[in-house]
Amino acid sequence: MRIGLLHESVLPPRTYGGIERIMVALARAYRRRGHDVVVLCKPGSRAEAIAENAEDVASGRLRVHELPADFLARSPEQWLPRDLDFLHSHQPLPLRPPLPFLVTIHGNGQPSEKYWRNTNFLSESHARNHHAKYFVYNGVDPARYSFRRDKDDYYVFLARTTWRVKNVKTAIAWAQDLGVRLEIMGGAGLSRGGIRYAGLVDEPTKVKLLAGARALIYPTNWDEPCAGAPLEALACGTPVVTTANGCMPELVRAGTGVVCRDYDELLAAPKVLESIKPEACRNAVETFFSDERMADDYLALMTRILKEGELDHEPRYNFDSSSVQLLYKPTILNRIRLAVTGKI
Repeated sequence: MRIGLLHESVLPPRTYGGIERIMVALARAYRRRGHDVVVLCKPGSRAEAIAENAEDVASGRLRVHELPADFLARSPEQWLPRDLDFLHSHQPLPLRPPLPFLVTIHGNGQPSEKYWRNTNFLSESHARNHHAKYFVYNGVDPARYSFRRDKDDYYVFLARTTWRVKNVKTAIAWAQDLGVRLEIMGGAGLSRGGIRYAGLVDEPTKVKLLAGARALIYPTNWDEPCAGAPLEALACGTPVVTTANGCMPELVRAGTGVVCRDYDELLAAPKVLESIKPEACRNAVETFFSDERMADDYLALMTRILKEGELDHEPRYNFDSSSVQLLYKPTILNRIRLAVTGKI
């Protein structure tokens, strides 16, 4: 069939781009399975950089369809290509499309948001937060990530450093307390001692730093729907040290990292990492979190929708913010800040 993949972004991404990377991965995986793909995205996107081979673009089996700036305010009939058999949107749609469709929700939403029945989420916890039944884990292409068994003597942080909930401050405090080297990808800052800011790196630099690291430090204080950076690290054979928030216990399976519930457990994590094998990390991605598995799961949902019309659930916002366990260094200043603002 001819599948439309929709996200209001420029594809492919040059640096950071979680949803954008999922879009590219699915476009390629759907094509491998023989489906035609139309990528609905912002002007400036390049089909030849999305496709795995030039023949797909030359034959029209994978093409880009540019979205008008005001498309969400228009009737879908005005901006949708007429030859689509199915629309897979990666952002909420305010108006119902005139063809079979699935909407994948990537964020945590708001109580006021409405979701169609043909909506899926990214993990078991993400679905639970929206009173929903269906979820598909994000996936990465293991072939695009270098596997390294022997690691160098440093750790890595990968997330937007400007986003408070990604908790780079705690990662830095942890590295300084242990006297270890920390490479930070995802933003600018003042490098000092063993703390080095690599900035918004390109794909080769990111993969090289991930593959050589002893672990990815990912102390998220957010209810993660399905984080991409931990999957990228695991694909490189690099274990993950993280919190128990959101999807993280689902992604960091036994033998692939350490799930920490307080700062003492975070400090003890390097000792636990000594027993983790890089092969187990890579195998977890190949088995549970690959782009191939992701595409198959989405195609199974599409088949169900084509047969039954709608998914049998009623998604709605259902999140209890008290479920988030904040991880931080328990200094007097941090405790005061938490008591006054409720934030770290």
